[in-house]
Amino acid sequence: MLGRNNILKQFNNIINSSNKQNINNIYIYNTINNNNNSNSNNKPRMRFSTFINSNNKNEDEINKFFKDYIHKSANYSLEQKKKLIESFVLDSQGGNKISKEEIRNINISPISSDILESFIKIRDDLEKYNCQTVATTTTTTAKATNTPTNRLSEQLYSFDTLLGELIKENLKNHHKLFCKPLDIEKMEPKIWRQIVDNEAVHPYEDPLNPTDEIRQRTGKNRTCLVLFHPLLPNMPLMSLYIAFTNGIPNNMQIIENNNQSSSSNIDSAIFYSISSLHKGLGGVNLGHILITKAVEYIRLDKPEIKNFCTLSPLPRFRKYLSKNHPKLAEHIKDRASLEEVKIQLQSLALNYIFKEKGKPNRVFDPVCNFHLKNGASVYRLNWDADESEKRIDESYGIMINYLYEIDKLESNSKNYIDKGIVSTSQIFDNQYKNNRFL
Repeated sequence: MLGRNNILKQFNNIINSSNKQNINNIYIYNTINNNNNSNSNNKPRMRFSTFINSNNKNEDEINKFFKDYIHKSANYSLEQKKKLIESFVLDSQGGNKISKEEIRNINISPISSDILESFIKIRDDLEKYNCQTVATTTTTTAKATNTPTNRLSEQLYSFDTLLGELIKENLKNHHKLFCKPLDIEKMEPKIWRQIVDNEAVHPYEDPLNPTDEIRQRTGKNRTCLVLFHPLLPNMPLMSLYIAFTNGIPNNMQIIENNNQSSSSNIDSAIFYSISSLHKGLGGVNLGHILITKAVEYIRLDKPEIKNFCTLSPLPRFRKYLSKNHPKLAEHIKDRASLEEVKIQLQSLALNYIFKEKGKPNRVFDPVCNFHLKNGASVYRLNWDADESEKRIDESYGIMINYLYEIDKLESNSKNYIDKGIVSTSQIFDNQYKNNRFL
């Protein structure tokens, strides 16, 4: 068995080779001297160099594990996949985890496409295993705090973190990433199937036979833009569903019916669903890149579009209410009881978006945090915006519009990231001030 400590040792080997043409294997740590920087306070950094034609068995085994993982584990259960990864990572004594300091000191070179795909698949399987385990063995503490419990060993968690850093450094290049429309006539089923199966915000009603719904979601006044990297042509990374409307809609029904509307008076692009298509991309924030690419694409394709906005969920609002206002949450049993507390619930939802913090200078709601970091402003809070079962369970049907004003994105993002300032529109300011909806 390839030991966990042996992996770390191999990652820190200095590999030199004169054959520069066979760049086709796994990248491993090399310590390098920072000859170009005379500042003695700067620590030498490590880089991933190519393993070339080495006869070292352990290095071959590292390379072979990543190259064979997807094929070898194809018919494995999540438990079997976890054990396969664990056997690669751990030695007989259990090994030691890779430190965050080691990860921070990596200077990463490009990774080959098959290795990169394997990294994502391994993280995907570890996250699915973790979620499955947490779902069946959630602790009392986790229930009380609504905080996901990590069930991976320290070694596996560390390994997962390392792979995440490698994926992030190899994918987050604005110039290489590109988006293109979802088109079932031009895309292979193995590609659009990933988009359908991993739609998180508005799941497909019939995911086994989705072609009619795909056409409906990408038909008149609609599109879905998908983010790709040239290294991974068969692995869509994220999807963004867009509706073209007259004005900024305050409910999903307008979006669902907009394919029956005239295209002559359209002035707004509404981003109503953005999904990461692989759990293995957790922590690799590509959403802002996809939105930026989508705005560029739409401005060229539809110059009449003036407004770029979202209609977004509040996925944690109901859980927040149950924890912080349990009596109010217990009162809401059905539609009638929901209407009885409408004014109070609206007020709490406004405060939840604008004031509640998860971390210092960060709003509590993850969707709101995502859009604010990207430079959007909170445009409007909408009552009765989505009456689907999923949205009622999450937020009693309340949704938010976030407005992307192109000339304000950079300053809004900087103010939020640096100072925690939440950018808002006059409409939201009036809602918040008056505790009512306009």
